[in-house]
Amino acid sequence: MFSFLTGLVLTLMIIVGTTVLFVTVFLPLCGAIFRFIGRIIRFFVQETIDLILIPVALFVCIIKVLRAGLCVVLARWDIANIEIRAAQKRFNEAWNRLVALLIDNPLRVLAIEPSGQAKQPQVNQRRSTPTPPSKKFEGYNIVGTLQSGGSGAKIYIANSNHNKSQVVIKCFDITDGSALPQIVRESRSMEAAKGLGLIIEHHLTDERFWYATPYHNGDHLGVVTASLHRSSSHLNNQCLRKVLLYQQTLLQTLREYHLAGLWHKDVKPDNIIVHDERAHLVDLGLVTPLASAMTLTTHGTEYFRDPELVRRAMRGVKVHQVDGSKFDVYSAGAVLYFMLENTFPPHGGLSGFSKNSPEGIRWIVRRAMSEYDKRYGSIEEMLADVETILHSKNVSLVRPADLPSMTNKSVTLDSVAHKKSIPNQTTPSTGGGPFQHVSNKTRPMGVLALLAAIIMGTAAVYSTTTPKDVENTTNTTTLSAQPTIFDITTPPGTILVLDDCAMASNPEQCRADVKTALTLLTAQGWDITVDPIAEARTRVWLPENPQNTIEVATKLEHEQFAGILIFQEDENYDVVATLLTSQTTIRMRVVVE
Repeated sequence: MFSFLTGLVLTLMIIVGTTVLFVTVFLPLCGAIFRFIGRIIRFFVQETIDLILIPVALFVCIIKVLRAGLCVVLARWDIANIEIRAAQKRFNEAWNRLVALLIDNPLRVLAIEPSGQAKQPQVNQRRSTPTPPSKKFEGYNIVGTLQSGGSGAKIYIANSNHNKSQVVIKCFDITDGSALPQIVRESRSMEAAKGLGLIIEHHLTDERFWYATPYHNGDHLGVVTASLHRSSSHLNNQCLRKVLLYQQTLLQTLREYHLAGLWHKDVKPDNIIVHDERAHLVDLGLVTPLASAMTLTTHGTEYFRDPELVRRAMRGVKVHQVDGSKFDVYSAGAVLYFMLENTFPPHGGLSGFSKNSPEGIRWIVRRAMSEYDKRYGSIEEMLADVETILHSKNVSLVRPADLPSMTNKSVTLDSVAHKKSIPNQTTPSTGGGPFQHVSNKTRPMGVLALLAAIIMGTAAVYSTTTPKDVENTTNTTTLSAQPTIFDITTPPGTILVLDDCAMASNPEQCRADVKTALTLLTAQGWDITVDPIAEARTRVWLPENPQNTIEVATKLEHEQFAGILIFQEDENYDVVATLLTSQTTIRMRVVVE
């Protein structure tokens, strides 16, 4: 019995010992062997890839250097800088692969990971760090930080102790490494911007200089643009309206700068914060008076900085000797290009378009980024073209020939749309042509087609005077006989008016009917408003055939309007008034006797 128990215990000990040995020694050893074999395979694969790509990178580097030399000969400094950077990038790639070939790959075979490997790029989003910094500013409570720009300043988000609003504090501290020339330049810019009311408070001591500006809680335009392009392969009509709305608010801000005699000088997506469907221009570090006697500098951001600015700065031209507002026009055009293409314009005004976008918007970009003496004369001209397309019924159908800058017409509330029968085509002025040559020889089939068109047109005219249509017109609302065009005893509140009369066949008569209708509604006690900015925001989400839905009710509540009143022409060339509220939709024809 004793021997049996002893044998059982020894057997169990052998089984347990074998299992432990298998788990702790044999399995790890097998894993190590397989991992070593995998590292050997990866070593040979990576060595082969590096051997192939090193000469390729060097060859491309040489080509880029030669192209940069040619651009220098042609005085195209902007393109030369791009080529030099590309050559440097390729050279760095060849060097890194050479180091990997000789050092990194052999070390990885021995399971030694080389230090100093490049980290994966992160998306540059505008996010605040929640940890409060140790800096203190009188009257403000620091709640976070923002990523610093190229000026070397520290940027904080703070709550004001006076009115509980949030502000951005930009601080230059000599003890933190801020340079004195940068502090002087920033203080000059701050003094220039004080006239616009953008500076809430500022302080200067022996060691630091800081100032506070309003804080806009949103992402910069680069993040917003990437989000728009992620939603679809191309920008649809709604996304294009958002792009134009951002561009409109940006241009309106730049117009305020220029009217105040200031030049922003650093218009780029990173300095444009999108909040509440508006583009807010921030960073006042380079704001310069247009009448300054200082020499032009090359400060700014590549791709969004006008190459002409660099050329004139190198010649020592003074600020007051040029129109600095035109440099902002170039930057605004580059920003619009960025929103259309989701990338920067690599070759200035010669940059091509790779994504589908309306020809009218492309023309605005090319006009803004053209040569100094051929671009828009002011932000006001560019804003007029943008608003014309933004307020049109279909942004894709507006031709360059219909824009105010081409027709020399000023933009008003009555001329913010285009005619509705516009062919969807491109023009040679924006790179869409040239058109093919068309022969003027008369063809027999063409004559027959013309005769058929005349017969069909005569029949159509005759059909418009049938008794059926006469009976329909007698049932329309007559403004001269009715106190209002809608059977509503109590007006619902503030009504936003959308006027599409510019799309009508007879715009003048349509506007006269609308004016009469609005006069009667006002006399009845309606609170009617015409707000171009609110109209632009509304047209972004308003469907072509609006109905009272939950989305409409939410949007109206957000805009603080009780309803929307839309005047447009129907298929019978009559003016139709549509009242859209959160509860109902009323549609009636307007006939003025």
